Amino acid sequence: MKHSLKYLIFSSFCVTIIVAAGCSSEEKSSTVSTKVKSQTSLDSLVLNQKQLESVNVDLVSFETRSLKPIIFSNGVITLLPDSKAEVSSHIEGKVEQIFVREGMSVHKGQPILKISSFQLLELQNEFAAAQSEAEFLEIEYKRQDELRKSNIGVLAEYQSVDSKLKAAIAKEKALQNKLDLIGISTGGLAKKRDMKMTSSLVITSPIDGFVYKFNENIGSLVKPETILAEIINPDKLQADVFVYEKDADFVEEGLPVEISFVNRAIANAQGKIAYISRAIDAQNKAITLHVNFKRPNTKEPILADMNVKVKIVGVGTKTSENTLPKTAIFDDGDNKFIFCASGPTPEKIAFRKYRVEILREDEQYVQVKVLENIPSDVKIANKNVLALEAERKKNE
Repeated sequence: MKHSLKYLIFSSFCVTIIVAAGCSSEEKSSTVSTKVKSQTSLDSLVLNQKQLESVNVDLVSFETRSLKPIIFSNGVITLLPDSKAEVSSHIEGKVEQIFVREGMSVHKGQPILKISSFQLLELQNEFAAAQSEAEFLEIEYKRQDELRKSNIGVLAEYQSVDSKLKAAIAKEKALQNKLDLIGISTGGLAKKRDMKMTSSLVITSPIDGFVYKFNENIGSLVKPETILAEIINPDKLQADVFVYEKDADFVEEGLPVEISFVNRAIANAQGKIAYISRAIDAQNKAITLHVNFKRPNTKEPILADMNVKVKIVGVGTKTSENTLPKTAIFDDGDNKFIFCASGPTPEKIAFRKYRVEILREDEQYVQVKVLENIPSDVKIANKNVLALEAERKKNE
């Protein structure tokens, strides 16, 4: 009995020691783990030279270089001035008939609508009266001229008829030109006994294109200032590109431009700067470049007001500090980053991730601004830097 009691006490003591030792071990392990985590930054990783070489990463320094500027900018597709037209009437009237609908293709001279106008009748009547008066005065002028030559007529009467004839001819010509402008032929008004007047006027399309908008209905009263329809020709397009003042010295007329269409499966288009606006736009504080481009061979519609992105290789060079190869920059979300190592050795290269801002770039190099303070002896990872980013993310 005594022996069993001693054995039970000894067993309980051993279990207590083991449990205490286990707890102590867990506390130490937890302490060590906490220390490791506190010493490891989420934006850093440590490698050696061999590991770098195995993933094809080398180290470079910031340099001062002369960069040929590449300008990336935004723009919008616009219609050329001669590829859009507003249709209106030169005379007041009522819409009598409509020949087209919105979206229809039309060619230059094709009827758009017909109006009826009392003013048109009055104008033709005025022309006929002016024509008759001019003919009468011309006969009277010849009679007075004959009398003057025979020393029978009075000079004052001859001069009066001459003056009236010139005024009548001027009025006739003015009315004829007005009717021609409206689109009414005056040939039918020359026959006095069989004079043909019309109250209807057919208004035609001034250009080839499509009916973009039609604004009136049958029976609507229209005036010369009324816009009846809008015609556009989408085959004649240009891009208005916006360049900020800091890049204005690097663009000139004739420079090639590469245009990409935002959110469209359309091949990039090649164009040239046709002309440059000589003032800064008040809205976007930018200079507008007007770019002519060759329409891509696509069935996709390219329409006015579509957004585009452009790439322009500018003229000249600019000395830029803190330049790096483009292969040293990588994207993470909406931001750009580099990996820097301060005082690297073959055995230990401690990298830290820094956010940067691109200030200028050419085909191979970029000028960057590091958005944090960095050591002066820093080296930057170059080539295949995404491999470093993948390794860093394993520690997150």
